[in-house]
Amino acid sequence: MNRELVQAEKYLKSFLKLLLVLSVITLFFHFFPKLTPAFLRTAAGNTYATISGNSVLQVFLIILLLALAIGDVRRFSPLIRLFKWVLALAIIWTAMQWIRGREATAGTTHLWQLITYTVVFVVLWILFRAAGIARYNLKYLSIQQFQTLQALAEVCISGDTDRFKLQIEPVKVAINVDTYLIKFKAQSKWVMKMVLTAMEVYPLLSLNPLLSLMQPAARLAFLKKRFITDLEFQNTPRWYGELVQAAIRMSKQLCFMGYYSDPAVYESIGYVPFSKRKDIDDRKRQFPGTHSQAALLKVLEETDIKTSEITADVVIVGSGAAASILANQLVQAGRKVLLVEFGGLEQTLTFSEDEVDMVSRLYADGALQLSRDFRFQVFQGRCVGGSTVVNNAVCFETPAHILDKWTNEMGIDIDRERYASSMEAVYKLMKISHTPTMTDDRFLNPGGRLFADACKKMGYDKPELDSVMANINGCLGSGYCNIGCMYGKKLSMLDTILPQTQLANPDALQIIANCEAISFNRNGSKIVSLTGKFKNGRQITIKGNTFVSSAGAVSSSILLMKSKLGIANAGKKLAFNFGTQITAAFTQPVNSYDGLQISHFLKTNDRRYVMETWFNPPMFQSTAMPGWFDQHFYNMQQYSHMACTGILVGTASNAEVKIAGLFGRDINYVPTEDDFDSLMDGLEKAAEIYLNGGAERVMPNTFNYYEYKTVKELKENLRKNVKASPDISTGSGHPQGGNVMSNDPKTGVVDAGFKVFGFDNLFVCDASVFPTSLGVNPQVTVMTLAHYAAPIIARN
Repeated sequence: MNRELVQAEKYLKSFLKLLLVLSVITLFFHFFPKLTPAFLRTAAGNTYATISGNSVLQVFLIILLLALAIGDVRRFSPLIRLFKWVLALAIIWTAMQWIRGREATAGTTHLWQLITYTVVFVVLWILFRAAGIARYNLKYLSIQQFQTLQALAEVCISGDTDRFKLQIEPVKVAINVDTYLIKFKAQSKWVMKMVLTAMEVYPLLSLNPLLSLMQPAARLAFLKKRFITDLEFQNTPRWYGELVQAAIRMSKQLCFMGYYSDPAVYESIGYVPFSKRKDIDDRKRQFPGTHSQAALLKVLEETDIKTSEITADVVIVGSGAAASILANQLVQAGRKVLLVEFGGLEQTLTFSEDEVDMVSRLYADGALQLSRDFRFQVFQGRCVGGSTVVNNAVCFETPAHILDKWTNEMGIDIDRERYASSMEAVYKLMKISHTPTMTDDRFLNPGGRLFADACKKMGYDKPELDSVMANINGCLGSGYCNIGCMYGKKLSMLDTILPQTQLANPDALQIIANCEAISFNRNGSKIVSLTGKFKNGRQITIKGNTFVSSAGAVSSSILLMKSKLGIANAGKKLAFNFGTQITAAFTQPVNSYDGLQISHFLKTNDRRYVMETWFNPPMFQSTAMPGWFDQHFYNMQQYSHMACTGILVGTASNAEVKIAGLFGRDINYVPTEDDFDSLMDGLEKAAEIYLNGGAERVMPNTFNYYEYKTVKELKENLRKNVKASPDISTGSGHPQGGNVMSNDPKTGVVDAGFKVFGFDNLFVCDASVFPTSLGVNPQVTVMTLAHYAAPIIARN
């Protein structure tokens, strides 16, 4: 960053000098009226009244403030910001005085003061903003938001900065975040700016200075009091406390994003990017080449479509697991297919190790989906290929007891024999495999191997315990599954099915990218068109014979509701694979990042939960690392000594998604007591396994920080410390249901043929039709249902 003042800062300094000179001259004329020229006496008097408010002390304070700011406009920029706030308050106060006394003589004085304050405020605001943008080369944040973020980074990352040394300065953290946000494609990222602005002024409610003007120790104490304890919100509505804590949490995660994604930090936490690992050449020799054919895929963008109306045969919304398999099978059945994808086409060869960049490109708003209480996060990919580009590719067959429930208990007419044939076909089509085809055992997550060894000591073995199967071929163990595989080893829809289908049938499969599906349009019981909207706001009408929503559990539900088709049950009976994780710290380095992210599973006779070992690169892992402030920083310093296991629970279908909230998709979900108990049973069992396997301590991702060093301590205290779901951080990449399959239109949205009740040519085929949650990774079931549905839809 340039040590010399940039030109915009020089302009700001010159303006402040002008204000200082005017203030000094005015004060001089006030004290020495005889020396005031006659023609200036009236103007001098009015100017003095404007500057001082008839208070000599106020003039001296303004002169002192201006003199300090001019001496160092960078160091004392908070004083300039304070001056702006004072001016803003003066404008409001003077406007009120003018309104009250505008008929009197004083009204003219107040009007003169109001105009002067307003002009000075506007000029100062413009110059201060330009100076900040030029100094830091800001691209997205305002200078106020930037300085708020800088102040947050100073205390949120390491807590007590006297104990811990940051590898990069807080200002660099804020610069990183600004650089990332300008590239972040989420339409709702404005919320981050709003949160930072709110965080800046929030201390004023308790008669504290602006957040960035507080001393670091006071700032840290202020945040801890309102984030870690609930005492501050005892006499306020519950939603208020949740909103404040959510704002602090989002602010902290912005700080983590700016700090732990910076390569200058990697060495301090023991992380080595894959491109710099010593055995990378050996791994590439063992599994050479790429399986990706994404570069051959052709999509249509807004500029390729010249008319406001186009016509297709089968129109499918989405391009993920269900949409791509369905398109592949429909094309083979002789139908012509058009996929409409909200996200853009991303090329595997351009993927990188930059976590934030890849999250922006592949998740967009899919990384910002929160439940109504801000405590439950739902991750979904948004790009051509959908979530298959960013998932872990883990494959589990549809559990037999779940199919039994769907067909026997719920009476849904699924042909089990044909379903089994579809699943077998999906395994072949997606080349789902185990080690050594999927990868070499050496390239599995090292923390996962530790967990598996500990499980064996406790008597678990195959088939309960094993490494995962996945649609991956020759994995190098980079650990980047969730940010897109740049090596073309993950056989996502982007890399395989979509380009292969298009190459084999060039005229039968088209894809429109960066186009949001707005609504299905009806004529009686028939859908006649889909309205789409490009990112520049231009709308297009897509006519067709058959329409299918395959946008995922949340987005398909929202689309049906936006279409106003009178479907009463759309968005209801939403379920999840409800998850949390246990983090284990070992005395020796584990380097869990150096291998396949999800590597092993434990699936016992207790059907309520499944355990899966996983680990992430630093930025992602920091958002899931237990602890806050000082403790979080210490745990991240032990990053290379950590291992993680996630616990998944298939939830009851008690959630609902609505068109509401900040993001237009309000997920209303509170876990049932049974689901919470199941999660805690699985969490305790996973923690016990780690402790028996030699872990020094285990940490659940709880709101208040806890760690346990012995099994006895774990069993005595875990349930006392974690009493309800708000006490622990949870999330899901597996929403299911919302448009459930049923025999009765009063209880579901689609029939056993995937057709929406009441419509002749509208279908839904994705995880939203699941009558219940699965409790295991759902992508095989999603693809199987699509394969199973294809002949039914093809006949429409």
